[in-house]
Amino acid sequence: MKTLLLTHPLPAKMFADAVHGIEPKLPLLEYRPGLADTELADVEAVLGWRFPEGVAARLPRLRWVCAVGAGVDKLLVPELPPPVRVSRIVDAEQADGIAQFVVLMALRHARKLPVYEAQQRKRQWTRQAIGALRCHVGVLGTGAMGSSVARMLQAVGFQVTGYSRHSGQSLPSVLGGSDIVVCALPLTPQTQGLLDAKTLALMPRGSYLINIARGAHVVEPDLIDAVRSGHLAGAALDVQQHEPLPADDPLWDVPGITITPHIAAQSSPHTIALQFVQGWRCLQRGEAPHNLVDRARGY
Repeated sequence: MKTLLLTHPLPAKMFADAVHGIEPKLPLLEYRPGLADTELADVEAVLGWRFPEGVAARLPRLRWVCAVGAGVDKLLVPELPPPVRVSRIVDAEQADGIAQFVVLMALRHARKLPVYEAQQRKRQWTRQAIGALRCHVGVLGTGAMGSSVARMLQAVGFQVTGYSRHSGQSLPSVLGGSDIVVCALPLTPQTQGLLDAKTLALMPRGSYLINIARGAHVVEPDLIDAVRSGHLAGAALDVQQHEPLPADDPLWDVPGITITPHIAAQSSPHTIALQFVQGWRCLQRGEAPHNLVDRARGY
């Protein structure tokens, strides 16, 4: 079963080496612009991050798409035929790594480290009130990722409220009662642009946003306005609407907004390769791959 590697911006070679370390005979094709239709005609599987425009329509024998991460939104393109199965990587260590990142940023805000860093530059020795143990955190999304985030936040003393379609909590009540809001939602048509001027205004003055899900959850000009106006204290954005973030993007220059390049956590190539090969072997036996997503829901 020939597999097309669509892992850009991550180098395809490291995934190819990891896959061949487990299943040496599995045929792999690294995508590059200019591939002829004849080279794509017998591709039956994709291991990737996103579909370049028009590529899915050029894969007439495609049976299975496996995402190299937890999210599949960049692979659910309109031209992907309905019968094609889509799965994702499930990595407990990745979820814990993202939770560590969230705790780091939440504590940095709650313990006012940016204030102390600014004081140090001015050689000021001034104590600030600390309210970390009294901070309420709203975690949007209570799947595997959000659950790990909530558990680790609670372990260091934060009071956590989770929000999902089935949580029984309304989004306005969670946003309005949170000193810190963490976005861990899957990206779907319903959640795209969810954090806009209207919803950000529901957060208390001086509150803080942490986004480790997808950049498209946040309407970035609205977030910039909310931070510049002083309504929000700031935000930690490990994901952005445009990645890599262009050098001239206004997000870079907003005091209070911390930008990191989608590094909260990453699955190892070996973990990804192992789960991919397991799924490939399932298909060879006529079975469904593990960790299938509901394409209609997007997760």
